[in-house]
Amino acid sequence: MRKFVTQSAVAVLLFAGVAAGNPPTPPSGAAAPPSPAAQGDQPVLQPYTSIEGRFTVTFPGGAPKLDTETINLKDGGTSTLYEFWTELENGNVSYMLMYNDYAADYASGDPQTVLANTRDGAVAGKTLLSDMVISLNGVPGREFTAKDDSWNYTLRQFLQGKRLYQLIVVSTTAHPATQTSAFLDSFKIN
Repeated sequence: MRKFVTQSAVAVLLFAGVAAGNPPTPPSGAAAPPSPAAQGDQPVLQPYTSIEGRFTVTFPGGAPKLDTETINLKDGGTSTLYEFWTELENGNVSYMLMYNDYAADYASGDPQTVLANTRDGAVAGKTLLSDMVISLNGVPGREFTAKDDSWNYTLRQFLQGKRLYQLIVVSTTAHPATQTSAFLDSFKIN
């Protein structure tokens, strides 16, 4: 599932002409409290704050795993993609938050156009089920859902200046993600 989620996440970035680069390494500046054990039928919700990423979110299933990946941009530049995720149901459900910063002129123009382009990259080869313009305290955003033969996708994206935040929930048809709203609604930009 992890490899699949990463491939899906990188597909979200394809609008900018990026490709996967160096192997992931853990990001610095992130603080993760110990993961508590799950209770009952619902996974434990674990608050998480990234000082470097300037966000707070609550992950189902405990403290997230962390990775970084260098992505090569079409114009020859690079950007670092920071990934935070938890997996549940034996890898059949994943909750992921990613962010990256673009160069000053790379994601210029209307924020909703940039977000629509990232949506198009994410849903390539999938069926788009819903799509709406949203905002988070004035930060332009987009929420959409998609599916393919085996997987369901729910994404929220926010573009604050040149920083793109992406919240992604991926689940199999047989194992629906039961805490999608709790995860998505908990996200705050600090």
